[in-house]
Amino acid sequence: MPRIWLLCCYACVLLLQSAPALELHATPVEKLQNVPGIVYDVAQDQQDFLWLAAEYDGLLRFDGTEYLRFSSANAGPPFSYSQVVNDSQNNLWVATWGHGLWQLDPQRRHWRQISAPVPADARIQFMQHDKAQNLWIGTTTGLYLLRANTTTAEIVQPLLGQRIWQLTEQSDGTLWVATSNGLYQFNPVSTAPGSWLQTADLAHAEIRAVAVHGDYLLIGRRAGIDLLDLRDGVIRHSSDLGNTNVFMSESANQWLVGSIDGLYRQRLTPAGLESELLLPAVDARSLYRDRQNNVWLSTRYSGLMRVPEPPLKSRQPSVSAFISTTQKHRLGPHSVTTSARWQPLEKSLLQLKDGRWQELIFAPEYQVAYVRDVVEFAGQTLMATDQGLYRYQPDSGLTPVHLQTNTPRLNIERMARAADGALWLGLWEHGVYRIAAPSDTAVALPPPVQLQTKLEAQEGVIDIQQDAQQQLWLLSRQGKLYQGLPTELKLRWQPPQDLATGYFNCLLAEADQFWLCTDRGLLRVSKDFSQVDMLSLAQGLPDIRVIGITRTEQFIWVLTRNGVMLMRPDGTDIRLLTPRQELNLAAAQLHGIVPLPSDQVQLATSDGLWQIAHTDLTPVPTNMQLHLTEFRLNQQLFSLNESNTILQLPERAQELQLKFRLLSFQRHLQVNYFFRWNAQQHWTAFGPEAVLTLSQLAPGRHQLEVMAQAGGQFIHTHPLQLDVPVPWWQQPAGIGLLTLAGSLLLYLSYRYRVNRLQQRAEKLDALVAERTQALEAANQQLQHLSNTDSLTGLMNRRALQYAAGLLQAQRSRHAAPLTLALLDIDHFKQINDMHGHDAGDDVLRQVAAYLRQRLRSQDLLARWGGEEFLLLMPNTTLPQAQQLVDALRLGIRTLDTSPLDIALSATFGISSVETSALALEQAIKAADMALYQGKTQGRDQVVLAALSD
Repeated sequence: MPRIWLLCCYACVLLLQSAPALELHATPVEKLQNVPGIVYDVAQDQQDFLWLAAEYDGLLRFDGTEYLRFSSANAGPPFSYSQVVNDSQNNLWVATWGHGLWQLDPQRRHWRQISAPVPADARIQFMQHDKAQNLWIGTTTGLYLLRANTTTAEIVQPLLGQRIWQLTEQSDGTLWVATSNGLYQFNPVSTAPGSWLQTADLAHAEIRAVAVHGDYLLIGRRAGIDLLDLRDGVIRHSSDLGNTNVFMSESANQWLVGSIDGLYRQRLTPAGLESELLLPAVDARSLYRDRQNNVWLSTRYSGLMRVPEPPLKSRQPSVSAFISTTQKHRLGPHSVTTSARWQPLEKSLLQLKDGRWQELIFAPEYQVAYVRDVVEFAGQTLMATDQGLYRYQPDSGLTPVHLQTNTPRLNIERMARAADGALWLGLWEHGVYRIAAPSDTAVALPPPVQLQTKLEAQEGVIDIQQDAQQQLWLLSRQGKLYQGLPTELKLRWQPPQDLATGYFNCLLAEADQFWLCTDRGLLRVSKDFSQVDMLSLAQGLPDIRVIGITRTEQFIWVLTRNGVMLMRPDGTDIRLLTPRQELNLAAAQLHGIVPLPSDQVQLATSDGLWQIAHTDLTPVPTNMQLHLTEFRLNQQLFSLNESNTILQLPERAQELQLKFRLLSFQRHLQVNYFFRWNAQQHWTAFGPEAVLTLSQLAPGRHQLEVMAQAGGQFIHTHPLQLDVPVPWWQQPAGIGLLTLAGSLLLYLSYRYRVNRLQQRAEKLDALVAERTQALEAANQQLQHLSNTDSLTGLMNRRALQYAAGLLQAQRSRHAAPLTLALLDIDHFKQINDMHGHDAGDDVLRQVAAYLRQRLRSQDLLARWGGEEFLLLMPNTTLPQAQQLVDALRLGIRTLDTSPLDIALSATFGISSVETSALALEQAIKAADMALYQGKTQGRDQVVLAALSD
């Protein structure tokens, strides 16, 4: 038997050792708590992650929000990283300052140092791929070449011992190398030897930056910048902008210059080189343009920065002189007449004439708060205000126009002229008025006519627009679209229930469609009203509340207080206005965007007017990528390579947290995330952040899909398979072994138990015989105690209920009368309160003894609770029971209670008991009600109760 047991244990050990230990194919990483301070270089991999070479913080991966540190397990102490590039195979090449060159594989798990002839302690200053994907490595002691798809470097002999700062490539393959000893040029595929540039001021000079820019070579010296004409080798222009570290081309005659003194924009003009300081006091080290067209600046002490966009232009001439810097203004819609431009301010109106703004102020008694529109009508310049219609005349200023209407106050929301010359007034709460075009001889305005319409009184008109066919369209606050006809308003469309919104703001009437601004998005309605769709955040809107819309030559412009969106009329080519320090879009005004020539618009905020071109807006990136950026398992942070879409989890995976992010690097782009678990039919919304926490996953394979909506695009991840291992004891072999071990254990336990029982059998038999008798006596005593009231010695409630059940069963076979009586000792609480509970207990025992003595042998008596007793009288009719109970009542009155000298009495309630299943319970309730009736009638009496009571 011991041998069998040892064999089973050995098999269990073998099974545990043979169970596969699942390996988690992920890289442990560390989240950086602070923003990196010193960053020398940045690169983008094929997944669109940005990789930073930092001096103190190591190799960092940036997803637009958070930094993750990747460290080599076999690289020793943290390195000072100086350069990073990504190749076509998605390998990262990481240069260090004093620890040579390293390669990080596409899975970001394995590091390998590249040496021979690159020194293991090389200080690498520069790295760059040429057009053939060869990697050039510039160190403080020479230039090395690592050819594509190889891991063995070659040294460039002519530059051995030279400090290499930068390298650039011409279109013909010629390389220009900036060194501390001048500028060296050679062609690596040519057999001709290279040469040093011998131009004055450049020979043997320290050249820190070099870049090919069209037909020019930009050369950055310590003392200045030179433009070398590559066609003839002559320096055409120079500037004194020194300490240059990097160049980046922006256009044919414009480039960025990063120096230790700041970031500059330099332009080539007919007068020479002009420099503009963009970021002062910044030690710029590298510039990088990613695939989303963002330009990143790596700096010393200022970390990674995004190069700011060119500043927006304020509309000229400026209105800033009329706007308070401490009190926000409300600017009305911009208007243009044949004689002037008009810009409404709060309580005043600006007129631009002859290139200068002039402020026209309403008299205080007019109480005008704002102006909405300015039009020329009937030879007059008219203003629509919240206090009615006003005219402007140079000699008399702003004066009211008195119209004969039934409306007490003309709060004009919009005003427009129709194709027939009539003037339309859309009021805030009182419908629409039309003033016909006057004749040439008329001296006054024709009377306004209030058009008959189903427009509700409180609905109001929010906008009036004319389409390409010169038809007039009016939009109400509730979204109803009316066509303005000479004699009526005709309702053409109203939003269906599923598109109904709380408020509409503006209208754009196109030749083939309408655009309606709402607080839930932008509604597009076809001209025949057959097609309606809503554009919202998922379609690229910066915000769902649209407060302005206009059309230029090629684009439709949409204004929100969270951004400006531009698109073509078919909804394509979406562009967004990136956040600008000088522009506070939260202060954008209602109807605050109007068209200008050349696909430009004027934007009105409470701070002033801005002139924005379509080139100021950033296109929404195409081919954006959505990735799993963080993977946290049991509080340990990992980075997961998504090329392996099956994630093998370890057995002890207690908690799993997954974080996804869309790598757009567009801060103004609204992103919403969704996920789907195990191929469910519907997607579940994450919101603006995609973080999923999973715990206690069931064994087996699970599938997770994540989707992002941004800029009108839907971006999906590859389905991620999560394999949760089945524990060995749930596998077939484990189940079989456990079954065998369990059976063997049971058998051994059984044999052991049998032997022990056989040894103790005789002793147990003797003890059983000896104690059986005592046990029976104890059981009888326990049975008696469990059925007896300890104070009175009568049956307790449980015993009586059991006996009553037997009686009822007997009566169901042989019908016989049964009567129940419930008695309660009168004023028993006073006995306890005045004489104590011991005296009360004596009274209970005395009454119980009396009742037991007087009752017949067939009667059942029990203490029912407190001072209540219950009598069951078999074979006794109700009159017989009443006679017996009344005798008991009289006997209780004669009981001797000395030395207490208490007069005892009791009240009885009597009820007959039927033979049904619930008869006993009903009889007890009836007797209790009769007892209660006796108590209320003065006590010391017997009360009969029918069962129906």
